[in-house]
Amino acid sequence: MPQPKKKLTGLIVAIVVIAAAIVLFGSMCACACRIGKCLENAVDVPQDAAKPTALPAEPTPRATPQPETAAVSFPGTPDPMIFDGQVSLKTPVPQENPAAWVRPKKVQLKNDGTDVVTVLVLMNGSDLESQYGEATNDLLEMVRAEKSDRVNILVETVGTRNWDRYFGISSRHAERYRVDSGRLTLLDGTLGQLDTTIPSTLSDFIRWGVETAPADRYILLLWDHGGGPVYGFGYDEFRSFNSSLTIDEMQIALRDAGVYFDFIGMDCCLMSSLEVCCALYEYCDYTILSEDFEPGCGWSYQGWLSALADNPAIDTPALAEIAIDDSIRAAGRSSDPDDGMTLALIDESYMTLLYPAWVEFAYANETALLSQNYSQLREFSDRAHPRLSRSIGNWSTNEYSLDDYYITDMLSLAANIPSKTSDALCATLDHAIAYYGATAGETTLSGLSVTLPYGDRSFYNELKRVFRNAGIDADYIEWLGRFVTAETGGHYDFGGWNGWDDYLGGFDWGNWPSLFDGRNYEEEWAGGIDLFDLFSLLFP
Repeated sequence: MPQPKKKLTGLIVAIVVIAAAIVLFGSMCACACRIGKCLENAVDVPQDAAKPTALPAEPTPRATPQPETAAVSFPGTPDPMIFDGQVSLKTPVPQENPAAWVRPKKVQLKNDGTDVVTVLVLMNGSDLESQYGEATNDLLEMVRAEKSDRVNILVETVGTRNWDRYFGISSRHAERYRVDSGRLTLLDGTLGQLDTTIPSTLSDFIRWGVETAPADRYILLLWDHGGGPVYGFGYDEFRSFNSSLTIDEMQIALRDAGVYFDFIGMDCCLMSSLEVCCALYEYCDYTILSEDFEPGCGWSYQGWLSALADNPAIDTPALAEIAIDDSIRAAGRSSDPDDGMTLALIDESYMTLLYPAWVEFAYANETALLSQNYSQLREFSDRAHPRLSRSIGNWSTNEYSLDDYYITDMLSLAANIPSKTSDALCATLDHAIAYYGATAGETTLSGLSVTLPYGDRSFYNELKRVFRNAGIDADYIEWLGRFVTAETGGHYDFGGWNGWDDYLGGFDWGNWPSLFDGRNYEEEWAGGIDLFDLFSLLFP
């Protein structure tokens, strides 16, 4: 049930409200007509279609319709939202239509036949190429895709001791190529042996790509191992297996590069998490990420790159659907039982709602979360990060899993811990996860995870450093420390939970709770003034 709004009583409070109203009114009158028009044009978000069960060789599609609504700027709402501990938990929540309370997409195409796209691929081949030739296989898919003079595909090859000879890629130093029809064209072979675990390698590549192929739409792909939101991206064979590009270092690279992307995709394991998406919020409209271990073959490239060549202005959800469906089908056809796969398109604009929805749920259900270990159990694949396999797992027998990364599926938690905050979290996930695909054995996952460091002090210490540097709220990071000493009753049994197939939807956004466990995020942010009431006074 919705919490009643606080009444403004007393002369002092009234004076504060009047003064705040005057200040806000002066700054907002100029945009009153625009905001009012946005509200008039806002429409209800349509309900999702049924979410079918995955078949071994077919994807499990899960598409959220994208409403054509204008975004409404709420008085006092910072834009863009920065997860820096100052405003991260204090976003005003929507009362009716969530799509009207998130930022509009920043990448706007002309759609007149002149749009140009540049796809940047940081291909850190690592042992995936040296031992299995997986990077070369994906490059073959790229060169076989249809080409257009309005779509540029630029690749940096790096981090690999033994590149396959098919394309003549050097193993002695990094190189930059353009993907042409049937071949790679070398553009720069003077780079030396770059370190993919430091921010400057990524930022330099992005800046070079933009200078080489200016475009209306930029797409960034990171190709290699993934270690989740704490261990981050990449294993460079010329560096220590403990080295990687963590999410705070990704932020440094993206900030230094100064480019905003249509979407950032990571062809690697375990990167579809709330923390990763929050870290990337300021740098892209969408992300395409995997919550689980990826199979060695990773993404399929030929189909979606061909679709992009055919229509460089193709809608991102439509393009992502092709990429996800093709990748899931390819993984489903594999004879290897470890080649299960999940892949999700995440709408980054919903992080301003999803983050506070998660924190409200987590704090309200602390006792339940600490009583059992909710981390999912999954076997690793070839793309599991060597750092984990050499430290706590058994590389030869696959004896480690998502549990070793303390990764927990968000929808599974919300659906299996009933509370007044559960429905709000599920509904927000339903909008944030714009499309999802999974092979038959992975349908218990839903596309986005969260990190709960059960019983591991060293892992938590590293988490604190990375999350703090990435700007995640300090109070929340400290709260996560309680999981280190939690005395759980073992792993939670999710039983017959079937992910999106079991989600019923139907959340009433008018019931979004503004209070839980005595905390009122509106009050903390706005100094006790009820912004919803103030909005209605200024714009009756």
